[in-house]
Amino acid sequence: MDNPAGSRRLGWLAPLTIGLLVVATIAAFVWSQRLKREPLVIDRVEYRVLGFTTNGEAPTVFSPNGDCKRDRMSINFRTTKSDTADVEIIGLGGNPIRTLARDRFFKRYREHTLVWNGRKDDGRIPRTGKFRVRVTMHGEGRVLYLPGSIRIHNYEPRGPSGCPDPEKPVAVTKVVEVNP
Repeated sequence: MDNPAGSRRLGWLAPLTIGLLVVATIAAFVWSQRLKREPLVIDRVEYRVLGFTTNGEAPTVFSPNGDCKRDRMSINFRTTKSDTADVEIIGLGGNPIRTLARDRFFKRYREHTLVWNGRKDDGRIPRTGKFRVRVTMHGEGRVLYLPGSIRIHNYEPRGPSGCPDPEKPVAVTKVVEVNP
């Protein structure tokens, strides 16, 4: 048989547990409401493809294939709090593939621009896909993911690139005028 005296001694545990859960739920609700009222730490986020475009369009995909057409991505944002931060490009599975800034100071209410050449930290071009930007604010103790994503499409350059080859030295001609 069960001991009725033992069950009376533990009868206070269930109401106490429920009371603690209610208090924790109310505290979490109050904290989340407070966070909603705080201003955003990063706002005005914009991604722009840099490089030659054929018809003046604003492309949404860039291709770092070395043809000087849509080869780089400009990441623009504004911070509302001054802080030191790391900015990384995040690939599939949340793994960082490129660090754009490490321990960089971002002043509040300033526009910041970082440019990604589409390469990983090891110099290789990642596979076609979508990538995110992660900002780790050290003083705030927060990790922020910028809204939207960056899309890379890998394909071979079409036609002549018209892009100076960084491996070849450029010949410079000096023009001298001679007056008789």
